[in-house]
Amino acid sequence: MPFDFNVDVKLTNANDPSQVQFINMTIVSAPAGVQQLSGEWRGAPVFVRSSGGDFDWDGRPGLGAFVFDGPANNARFVLGLVDFAGPGGTLPSTGATGTGSLSDPDDPSFTGDVRWEVT
Repeated sequence: MPFDFNVDVKLTNANDPSQVQFINMTIVSAPAGVQQLSGEWRGAPVFVRSSGGDFDWDGRPGLGAFVFDGPANNARFVLGLVDFAGPGGTLPSTGATGTGSLSDPDDPSFTGDVRWEVT
């Protein structure tokens, strides 16, 4: 079954631009006009301390993508992508950019800032 949403997202460490990581984000079904969806992501751990899990997407202003280490219902938040949306609250497409923040559920002292770009 093809995905309605399948993008690669380049993450750059805001404090060290030489640190780059890519993640792939997919949503099986993305009906037109819907502004809240869930999907899956995966990628090799570099500075995001996880290799995959679920994400929740909200296209409303000021929100974005909330990325989890494993199932979203376990609430192990590892990455937030602010304003991860296209025009009018649609899913973002190639060239969309923004900022975000990192966390580690096993190490509350670990935090960081990222820049994101859909490639």
